[in-house]
Amino acid sequence: MPLPENQLARREKGIVELRHEPLRLRWDFSDLVAGDGHDLRAGFSASVRAIPDRTERRMLEEVLMNGRSAVSADDVIAHFSPALRAAASRIAQRHPAAEWLGNDAARNELIESLKSSAVSLAFACGVEVLPPFQAEVQSPTFERQRVRGMQQALAEKEAAGQVEHFQRSAELLKQFQQLRGEAPGMSPGRVLQQMNPADQGSLLQALLLASAKQQAEQKLWAVAGPYLVRVETRAADGHLAPRPELFPLPPSLGPLRSVQAAEVDQRRALLVGARSGFLLVQADTLGEAQAYADNGVASANGFNRVVWWPKRRQFCATHSEAGLVCWDIDSPDAPANAIRPESLNPGTPPPPMPSGTGSARSGGLPGPRNLQLLDEASLIFSVGNTLHVWDGSSARALPADSGSEIVAIIPDDRQVFAVHEDGMIVSINRGTRQKANAERRTGRVQAAGMLPWLGSARLLLAGDQGPVQCIGLDDPLVTQYASPYRGLRVITGAADLVAAISPDRQRLVLWNSWEGRQAAAELYLVSLTRHRIADVAFG
Repeated sequence: MPLPENQLARREKGIVELRHEPLRLRWDFSDLVAGDGHDLRAGFSASVRAIPDRTERRMLEEVLMNGRSAVSADDVIAHFSPALRAAASRIAQRHPAAEWLGNDAARNELIESLKSSAVSLAFACGVEVLPPFQAEVQSPTFERQRVRGMQQALAEKEAAGQVEHFQRSAELLKQFQQLRGEAPGMSPGRVLQQMNPADQGSLLQALLLASAKQQAEQKLWAVAGPYLVRVETRAADGHLAPRPELFPLPPSLGPLRSVQAAEVDQRRALLVGARSGFLLVQADTLGEAQAYADNGVASANGFNRVVWWPKRRQFCATHSEAGLVCWDIDSPDAPANAIRPESLNPGTPPPPMPSGTGSARSGGLPGPRNLQLLDEASLIFSVGNTLHVWDGSSARALPADSGSEIVAIIPDDRQVFAVHEDGMIVSINRGTRQKANAERRTGRVQAAGMLPWLGSARLLLAGDQGPVQCIGLDDPLVTQYASPYRGLRVITGAADLVAAISPDRQRLVLWNSWEGRQAAAELYLVSLTRHRIADVAFG
């Protein structure tokens, strides 16, 4: 009966049977110490064969078998281990760990030392040690030190790169400020265009960061169901850490639909659109809410935007079914005047008026949206794909530049920009009330907002594919704000932050304004409000 694979010899019925083929063995030694104090682990492999000579067989029986019925691989390993470990310990101290790991000569020296020790021991126990001889050496402590060294080197390299980047950014900022000083009437975007094209991207990032640090932090507000939500965005150390606080508002006007910040008589306020009117909420005393009602509205929708018109001392708001409605500041119980949707669609017959109400329902007619102040004497808003300018008594439609719906009207100091769903952007001069330009700058747009920038603005365009595009109005640069979401519902910006509502209206998505490679934070607001988010704004 042949010997098992792990046996070198076996005694059966008084006869010792030897294995004819060599037996491959391996010895492992831990806790060795290199010449520089690092821990070493070594492995040594060799083949062992029993010598079929009568005298050698008797030595094998006396030394290795020693009364046992068989000699296994483990028996041979145990017999050789003390002598091999002693040899490994002695030679380990001859070289530092780096040489053991990276020097074949040191490894060959270890093999020769262990081979010599094994051959000497084998001579006295009836076996011979045969090639191939192999050795492997590891040093966990040296590897950890090397990894730490690599990490430190990378950190130093990165730090050096950051220092170089900051120095370059500082130089670019100095050049930018010098150009602005020489041409104070030139917009930041046009100044940016005067810089080296290769430097414009990094300069824009540096300017956004500088602008964020110079501007006072603005509060972030949202509305969901009956709640006004204040979101504190920054922790004490300056890191982004959104913390929401809920404020229930009076339910008399129905669910909340929109929120905008305004300054009313030199006091910061929030204008919160609801189903049948709006609420004037003082930003510093959120418990004070004055309701302005339009009792003629019979609709499940709400006022989608409210603005303060200082010259006329009126609040004006748009509603898809109630139209454009205005209240005098001292008369909250009823509107001072209104222009209903059917008046804004003169080519379409008005639908029948519901019984018992004072307002016409718009049925399938597009209603007004995106209300903004054009100048101190007029408002501008959109109906479908058309812009309308209203002076308080009549509305004038401007010729349409696109057949797609206007998704946002965005003001800056000199112009207002109408963003169409198909990517067409139309600019209107606020002084002349005339169109200044119309061009398609991007693909399909579902939401648009403004990113304030050095007294000017950049446009935030959220489409149904890809990240948010941030485009300059006077320069060709396009930056991006990336997230897992497509088709964001609302997007808005402040000097330090960009905020958006996720497609399912359950989350607020936040980015640092100067870093758009990934969202900096998300806030799952529906878990607190139990209602989807209707709108979000800074102020």
